[in-house]
Amino acid sequence: MTSVLADAYDLGSLSIGVSSMTKDLGLTATQVGFITSATALGALASALVGGIIADRTGRYKLFIICAVLLTVAPIGICLSVNFWMALFFRVILGIAIGLDMPVAFSFMAELLTKETNAKFINFWQPLASFSNILGVSIALPFAINAVTSHIWRFTVGFGAVIAVVALVLRLKYSEESPQWSAKHQTLEQAASVLGKTYDLNVIVEPDGSDDTMEEEQKHGVRELFGQKQRAKTVLVSICAFAQQLQYYGVGFYIPVIAAMVFGKDMVSTIVATICAQGLGMLASLLGVRLTSRLGLRRLGLVGYAIVLVCLVWMGLIGVHGGQDPSLLPVFLVVFLLAGTSFGPGPLSKTLAAVVYPTEIRGIGTGWSETMGRVGSAIGLFFFPVVLAAIGIKSTMLVIAICPIIAIVALLTVRWGEKSQRQSRLVTPEAG
Repeated sequence: MTSVLADAYDLGSLSIGVSSMTKDLGLTATQVGFITSATALGALASALVGGIIADRTGRYKLFIICAVLLTVAPIGICLSVNFWMALFFRVILGIAIGLDMPVAFSFMAELLTKETNAKFINFWQPLASFSNILGVSIALPFAINAVTSHIWRFTVGFGAVIAVVALVLRLKYSEESPQWSAKHQTLEQAASVLGKTYDLNVIVEPDGSDDTMEEEQKHGVRELFGQKQRAKTVLVSICAFAQQLQYYGVGFYIPVIAAMVFGKDMVSTIVATICAQGLGMLASLLGVRLTSRLGLRRLGLVGYAIVLVCLVWMGLIGVHGGQDPSLLPVFLVVFLLAGTSFGPGPLSKTLAAVVYPTEIRGIGTGWSETMGRVGSAIGLFFFPVVLAAIGIKSTMLVIAICPIIAIVALLTVRWGEKSQRQSRLVTPEAG
């Protein structure tokens, strides 16, 4: 899940280093907006394309290409000498993340059993929290020693190290998806992939039949909105969009909110951010443990309820700094992240991977990622603009609309008893 690690690491490292980057490159407020949202926009442009390519050409080739791009992009960003160079490589990073997400989640869903796929796919959330913490933590030694010049180059550039490790592991251990191979390649090829993936001795016995591949049926985005898949696509779209909008609107600006309380003390801001993400990681691990028992739908409902309470509470009390700062808003943001990591976060990506069939799983996860990227792009633009216009209280109340919409969707959108029995991890028996 290199794209998950890269995306979360980028969020953490840039949220801390954006001030340093602004000074170093002499960026205007508008240019900062383009820089911060470029990755989300790049991923938005490529996510659905990545899903389509993965379904038509296989998982493995795109898997390797994305790992290479995820290695090159952070290096290019940290070596940037002006706005245009930084913008270019951040767009490349976003494109790589967008292409890789549907491939990675499709791979996971197809390598695991139906009884365990949602549970283990949900591990992406604690991995993302860890990567975000790592991105922020790298800045801590510099902040302690009051070295803030070029700090963004070190934090962003270290992301290439993670990508290199992932590239080596992918080259050494990954193969084509057995399920994709069974549907799109010859019997001998599928048997070879199956044997390598699960360390089995698979023997194909000739039966005298014609092994010529039948003409493959073309699957497209339109199929997501057909009668069989429409309800799934509605729920997937709402959950991905709402979660990403509220998370990127608030999550990216955790250092900004912490700075409102602690002032310009960068060390306190970094520590507060690490603590918030740390609790989020613990909550996500709890969510992983409870996935099989509660199902994705209930995890989402519980998590969104926590997020809604925190947003409304912050909307009522605001954020107070100065000489007598209130720590309550910081705690509310921490619990907001914990609620997000427990249910809405995992749901936003895992749901599409487990509800769609193999032949359109790449397109489905690509669509989910596209909807999420629309939400994240709006959130990154939306939060600072609305914050400046109406203040922190009203901004939090406006963002609270997102969990309300998601809760209503989770309670009302269904797709038939047969589908529910086949996807018990989405809605267990009593759900």
